[in-house]
Order: sequence, then C-alpha cells, then structure tokens
Amino acid sequence: MISKLRILIAILVVLPFLSFAEVSAYNPLCPTTDSNGNCTSGACAGNAASSATCQQATSQGKSDPIAGPDGIINKAAGIIAIIAGIAAVIIIILGGFSYITSAGNAESAKKARQRILGAVIGLVVVFLAWSIVRYVSDNVLK
Repeated sequence: MISKLRILIAILVVLPFLSFAEVSAYNPLCPTTDSNGNCTSGACAGNAASSATCQQATSQGKSDPIAGPDGIINKAAGIIAIIAGIAAVIIIILGGFSYITSAGNAESAKKARQRILGAVIGLVVVFLAWSIVRYVSDNVLK
C-alpha cells in the first residue's frame, strides 16, 4: 500500500511539469519553413503560399478556437474538472459525516471509508485527466 502511495505521489509531482515541454506541430502542407515562417517545401511552397488553404494551414495553432490554449476543449475540460471536483468534495464531506455518525457500527464505518476513498481516487483521476487533456491540447494540437 505504501509503495502504491509513493508511486501515486511521484506521478502527481511530476505530471504538472510535463506541460512545460514543447512539441512542434507538423503541417503536412508545409513540412519545412524558413526563419520567417515562409513555406519552403510541400504543397504550400512558392506561389501556392498565398492561397486561402495554405494561409489557414500556416496560421492554425496560433489562434485555433477549438484546440488552442483558450480553445473549447480546454474550457470544457476545466468546467468538467470543476464540477467533478465539487462533487467529490461533497461526497468526501458526506462520507466523513457518515463515518462520524456510524456510532461504532463497523459496517457503516467501512462504507463511509470506502466512500471517502472512492471520492479521493476520483479526484486524482479527474486531475490526471484534466492534466492530460491540457497537455495534449496546448502542446500537441497546435
């Protein structure tokens, strides 16, 4: 049990720092660019670079309304995490109240401990899921 707890704590400590890693996005229409960001090869090289499709492909990731840092995916993940976090805290409070009022009944105390443990595990899962969604949305889906 203690080794599992140590692994869980190590994951929780390391995971937030993964969001600082940079992953460059690959654009199949323009696989290589020069220092000014102009396409040097692929379908958007040369005169095709001024087409609407190529302009959109090269600017995507800077202001992507769905997967960007302020995109819908991050906002939805944040809202879901907040709602789940509030629900977990309420369940922890109710479990604590049940534990206190179990009056020495071993079965009631066991159910209350299981409820509290389940809520804490749920909080950890929500935090990890939110972190993964945030990391992928900010760094991979540029």
